[in-house]
Amino acid sequence: MLSTPTREPHAQRWSRAHGNAPYNPRPPSLATTLPPRPCAHGPATLAWPQGRNVHIWRLDLRDMGADAPALLDAAETERAQRFVYAHDWRRYVTAHAWLRRILGAYLAVPPQQLRFATDAHGKPVLLQASPGVGRSPLCFNLSHSKDLALIAVTAGIEVGVDIEAVRDDLPGPDLAAGVLSAMELDELAQCAASDHADMFVGCWTRKEACLKALGIGLRLEPRQLHVGLDRQRRTVEVGGVDTPIDIAPLAAPSGYCAALAVVGGFAHIEPQIASHQPEWRT
Repeated sequence: MLSTPTREPHAQRWSRAHGNAPYNPRPPSLATTLPPRPCAHGPATLAWPQGRNVHIWRLDLRDMGADAPALLDAAETERAQRFVYAHDWRRYVTAHAWLRRILGAYLAVPPQQLRFATDAHGKPVLLQASPGVGRSPLCFNLSHSKDLALIAVTAGIEVGVDIEAVRDDLPGPDLAAGVLSAMELDELAQCAASDHADMFVGCWTRKEACLKALGIGLRLEPRQLHVGLDRQRRTVEVGGVDTPIDIAPLAAPSGYCAALAVVGGFAHIEPQIASHQPEWRT
């Protein structure tokens, strides 16, 4: 993430974080707010992503829900308690609670009963990835910046998503040299100075989404991955990876950049918005 937290008092309890939130409605559980879809393998649930389509969930992290802390498992709760600032605690808890609500609705499993593990590269995976024989397992990825979050969901396709807030002080010469390829540095130099922050953060989100889709994080130096500064969907090849990566920008509110990456390509992006969630303004 590219964000730098501002100083706030230490807080670890729900009551403190609740007081820190500027907007915090208490919606009913996702089971009653999301439209049920018929499922041949069990109770009503969200429709499974079809083919190589990608479901993109857009979330406002000010919408925590009264039960959010109770949905997290012991490991998530422990990690949340490490945050120094109240707003970081609230955003982490809210993002992971919504992740559990949404994935639970696909799988017809109560959110608190979902179990996660990590693959060989540390990428989170679901242990209950498929509710029926013959179905591709559910794949997902989560990203959040400030009070906005994105969740990407696919059926059996490795996916990465990233959202970042644009900061006027970015990139700076050292950060640009450490993140951008030589060609991207040349492209940035040709842009107006007033566009540098937006162009850099847009490029960074595409790189981050790609690295998350591959599940390798920053084990590959970002400057070794060329995605370009233009905001166009493109296919990139990564050294040591047999399958090309399909990368595309995503719609985001003013002041943010977002991107999607899918190993082997995707067909359609299908935006999803959880009921009782405030609408994003793009």
